[in-house]
Amino acid sequence: MHIAIVGAGPIGIEAALAAREKGHEVDVYEAGAIGQGMRDWGHIRLFTPWSMNTTVRGRKALGLDLAEGCPTGAELVEHYLAPLGDRLGVHEHHRLVAATRGALRKPQEIGGGARHDTPFRLLFDTPDGEVVVEADALFDCTGVTATPNPAGVGGILAPGERAAAAAGRVHRGFPTLADLGPGRIAVLGAGATGATHVTRLRDAGREVVWLTGAEAPAFASPEDDRLPERRALWLAAREARDAVEWLADAAIARIDTTEDGLVLHLADGRLTRVAHLVVATGFRPDLGLTRELQVHHCYASEGPMKLAAALLSASGGGGDCLDQTSQGPAVLVSPEPRFFVLGAKSYGRRNDFLLQMGFAQVEDALSLLG
Repeated sequence: MHIAIVGAGPIGIEAALAAREKGHEVDVYEAGAIGQGMRDWGHIRLFTPWSMNTTVRGRKALGLDLAEGCPTGAELVEHYLAPLGDRLGVHEHHRLVAATRGALRKPQEIGGGARHDTPFRLLFDTPDGEVVVEADALFDCTGVTATPNPAGVGGILAPGERAAAAAGRVHRGFPTLADLGPGRIAVLGAGATGATHVTRLRDAGREVVWLTGAEAPAFASPEDDRLPERRALWLAAREARDAVEWLADAAIARIDTTEDGLVLHLADGRLTRVAHLVVATGFRPDLGLTRELQVHHCYASEGPMKLAAALLSASGGGGDCLDQTSQGPAVLVSPEPRFFVLGAKSYGRRNDFLLQMGFAQVEDALSLLG
């Protein structure tokens, strides 16, 4: 069977290795360079160790000894993803534009029918122009970091946010210290990403305004945390909260761009003036890539519906991400035959995905192909 895997991050690479072991023909397509998503935040250190971010299969293929400590994104790419991707012959700089099922449109053959025997048709933008590829099965491992959430109230763009971004004053995802000019920096978001930005900026001597909901940090770390680096970040974030200007219950209603920076208008009437705004409000899946496929998405998380329901049932919307277990092959089944969403994208807007869960999904998906 010919499997097209879109995304050459940890889950896409693992899926390709495992599929080839089972005798499938595999092509991996990546919008940027191998591991591009991690390259974009290569300066950030994970709080999970090498053992949780790699697999026995991958380490064996490289003859790689298990390193101690927690890697940065750049280290994980350099020592693991890039060497494996080179062996797999990843098609780099192939950006998926859209996927469909041959000549079938989305409303046709509902529930299967001819869709079972019709190959996928994938349109890519490449350095050599547009390319169409066919495949018997499709694994969407594109992740979510390319589609960050906006800064405005209710999860939509704040008025003025696009203009501020165009002026180079709004930064999403994982900007480096060099990306941020002089002056006060506002960080929006109290999760691990927001806490990382705040602690790094404070340690660099920058003036920081931390905009959060009621809590900061907003992630949990018990005193006996099984992830020491997570505990260290939690403690550093609590210390930083008391050392910077912390505005709790802050929601951005409007952003004005001035000659020397931004004026952030909060929903409760407060104002704060800064030079730059770092938006760390999480990520969402890009559902447009597979819009023409028959996929049932959760109305809340935007992950595949069966998996979303299973995750909610298992966690109740809370708990430690380390306590997760695989939800099994059945929850990966889509209305679209032989189409699977794997990895962080399968969790939609949830923020508790671990690579270990994605590695388990790879085995489950391949078991369904036979």
